Amino acid sequence: MQERHEVSQDSFWQIIGEVRNGVASPEERPGALEKRLARMAAPSIQAFDNMYHQQLAKAYRWDLWGAVYLIHGGCSDDGFRYFRDSLISEGREVFEQALRDPDSLASFEFDDEAELESFGYAASTAYEQVAGREMPYPETPRVEDPEGKEWTEDDLGSMFPKLAKKYGWGT
Repeated sequence: MQERHEVSQDSFWQIIGEVRNGVASPEERPGALEKRLARMAAPSIQAFDNMYHQQLAKAYRWDLWGAVYLIHGGCSDDGFRYFRDSLISEGREVFEQALRDPDSLASFEFDDEAELESFGYAASTAYEQVAGREMPYPETPRVEDPEGKEWTEDDLGSMFPKLAKKYGWGT
C-alpha cells in the first residue's frame, strides 16, 4: 500500500494546533513545528508546506493588512508576511476569525510585534533534515496585489474602530 502524502486543511490545522498547544510561548512554535514535521515523510512535509502557502495566500488581503497596519503603527510587505506567519501559528479559530473580521484582532494580544517569521521556514528546515536536500518548490505565479480594496491611512480608523481605539489610532 502506497503512503498518502496529501495534507488536508483539517490535518494541517490539527498539526498547527498541536504545536501551539504544546509550547509555552509563540517563540517556541517554529522549533516545535520543525520537530513535529521532521517525524513525517519528505513528500508529506512538502504537502504541508503547500497547504501553508495556501493559507498565506488566503490571508493576503488589503483589509487584513490595514488591521496589521494599525497594530504595528505601520506595516511593510515583509512585516505583513511575518504577521501572517504569526496568525497561522495562532491556529484555525483565530486565523479564520481574523479573515471574517480583521477588527476582531483587537481582542487578541500579540507578542513580539505580531511577527513570527521563522514559523514560515519550519517546513523547509524539516524537509532538509528528512530528505537531505532543499525542498523543491513548484513554479507558481506570483500574486502581485492583495485581494480586496486598497485603503488609505485615513480610512483605517473607520474600517477598524476596535483596533483604532486599542492602538490609539487618530488620537
